[in-house]
Amino acid sequence: MNKHFKLVFTATVFAILGIANAQEPVAPAAQPAAPVAPAAQPAAPIAQPEAPTPAATEPAPEATPAPVATPAPAPVAAEPAPEATPAPVAAEAPAADTAAAAPVAEAAPQTTDSSIAILIVKENPKAKRRNRVPRNDLAIVDVPTNFEIQARKVMPIDTDNTDNNLDTWWGRANLMVLTESENFIGKIHLRMYPNSYYSKDTTQAAKADGRDYFQLYEAWAWHRGDYVNVKIGRWDNTTRFGSKTFGGYVDAKKDKNIEPSKNVSRRQEGFMSTYDPENAVQFGLNNFSENVSLDIALITSDKNLNKGDLRVYFQFKELAGLENMNIGVGYRSNVFDELNKESRKGDVTHTIDLAVRLPIARDVGLLKDLSLFGEAAFIGLDDQQGEPDGRGDKGVIPNANNPAFPILGGLDFSFYRGLDKVVIEAEYDGERRNKEKNSKEHRKCTQGSIYVQKKLNDRFTLNMGTQSENGTKDFSFAMRLQGRIN
Repeated sequence: MNKHFKLVFTATVFAILGIANAQEPVAPAAQPAAPVAPAAQPAAPIAQPEAPTPAATEPAPEATPAPVATPAPAPVAAEPAPEATPAPVAAEAPAADTAAAAPVAEAAPQTTDSSIAILIVKENPKAKRRNRVPRNDLAIVDVPTNFEIQARKVMPIDTDNTDNNLDTWWGRANLMVLTESENFIGKIHLRMYPNSYYSKDTTQAAKADGRDYFQLYEAWAWHRGDYVNVKIGRWDNTTRFGSKTFGGYVDAKKDKNIEPSKNVSRRQEGFMSTYDPENAVQFGLNNFSENVSLDIALITSDKNLNKGDLRVYFQFKELAGLENMNIGVGYRSNVFDELNKESRKGDVTHTIDLAVRLPIARDVGLLKDLSLFGEAAFIGLDDQQGEPDGRGDKGVIPNANNPAFPILGGLDFSFYRGLDKVVIEAEYDGERRNKEKNSKEHRKCTQGSIYVQKKLNDRFTLNMGTQSENGTKDFSFAMRLQGRIN
């Protein structure tokens, strides 16, 4: 037993000297970086949770003498330095204190490198864009329904009076299906008019046969990509910045170019008026800036695609130095009419529109918001000569066909109590004509309107207004009751 004890004792002494010699070259390297050593000590308990791995079961008890070896005196390890080579196991203990030894750097690359890789993935903006929308994107479906009843009475001054009690009296039901997700919006809007209770949209055939009239007003799908938005279908493209009666000139047609003999106007104006829905494919660039949006649409109402319009619209919101101001710039032209020899006989015109909305006051007593809006446009620019055959103006450019230049301005009031909204607006058009007589007789170049909205309760909203009519001194009173069903 004594011989075996001497052998064990001798082996133990050599092992202790080997550990001391293995720590001696590390100790002088750790002295210049003394402030770093205490910061690296908390890393030792981090290595302990990873110790249960199969490879670290045995060195675990040797990690306890590691803190005892840190205050070991440096002069003891002067001569036995060459004997430190047979102790590679001890090199794993000071791995948490120093980073100079090469085997230590190779022994634990998994804890640090894996965390760095995770950080790189999280901070990569391109990876975020690609994975912004999950493949199993769920959509929210809503089915809003409501009804509308409208009445209007014209008070004639410059035109002949009618014996009718009301000039307009109609009602309709609206059924809509809306689908919305993170990158998709879809809508189907169906209008239904009961027989003998119709509007101007009802066809003569439905009136004659006594049938109810159903109209597919809107049906479109809109996809929002990372860089380009695509919208396809049929929708109401009316673009106004607060007006309820006039404006939206970018979608207006020149009055004298449709049929000069009758001076038919495609400009929509009147109580709560909107432009007719159109079939279109629209490409939008809404993601390149939060303050600027661009929509480019190809529009057609021809079943053979012989005719078509190009519509381009910019919107600027809260630009530098123009905070709280919204600006819209639009362009539209029937340039695609030139692609067909038959439609080429018509006239190609251009419309340029500029609209602005500027808040003036907010949260002042009962006043919730007061905004000023304005709009101006050139309608029917570049009235070039065309082929005489098939055109009402015989291919000439009379002075009467100069571009229309309407100017609109108004105030939009919103209140906390009492009336919900009041809109006052006026429009000037020097080329305006008397719609009843198709002449400049008794015409009035300045037209105006006052619109009032009151929410009666959670279900019903009442809209009322008085506005100019027929391009003359005539005016009308109108009312529309809207009721929410779902």
